[in-house]
Amino acid sequence: MQQLQVIEHANRRVLTTNQLAEAFETNGKIITRNFQRNQERYEIGKHYYSLSGEDLKQFKASRQNDGTLKFVSVLYLWTELGAWLHAKSLNTDKAWEAYRMLIEEYYAITQMRQGVEDGVNQTPSLSNKEYYHLESRLIALEEQFKNALTLHSGEQKRLRMAVNERVYQLSRKEKGARPTLFRAIYTEIRERYAVESYRDVKQHQLQDALRFVDGWGGESFEKRA
Repeated sequence: MQQLQVIEHANRRVLTTNQLAEAFETNGKIITRNFQRNQERYEIGKHYYSLSGEDLKQFKASRQNDGTLKFVSVLYLWTELGAWLHAKSLNTDKAWEAYRMLIEEYYAITQMRQGVEDGVNQTPSLSNKEYYHLESRLIALEEQFKNALTLHSGEQKRLRMAVNERVYQLSRKEKGARPTLFRAIYTEIRERYAVESYRDVKQHQLQDALRFVDGWGGESFEKRA
């Protein structure tokens, strides 16, 4: 895969839709459709920028050799986190590989920084201020990503299976209660994690959700009974 030519906007590293499409070995239309299907998960200024009018004109002027921008009326620029969210949604090997390439520099800088602090004979090319700035960006990026990722299909299945097993355990003596138990436990999962569906539970919450299901005693069901 070719090295992505990372550009900057608003003092942040960004990629155009065409760059993302090239990295993911897909096309711009698929990237756009992916964004449209999951638009509520993307936050402008954090995951992407939308340029039009004078802002777009100035951006085009700074990249006069980029023929892909010639007829663009609205341009989306994707931040590192935005690229990671695309990788999550597309869920392809190339998508993940592209994002790993984007964050590789951050980890290398962190490791180099640790070597300098430990007294290893290295000559850093960045000032202390620049190091700390990049490290803080990495920490923020990881935290944002952690709070953005919801359960993938395999994790959703794992949670459903745990729910099924718990409901069957509780309904052995009263099989007719299963529909009500299912509604009750899924309602409590949604309330516990403040989501509209169990599918929206965050990946880092999965173990907690499994423990919750395993210990669920049907309290809300009993209150309704």
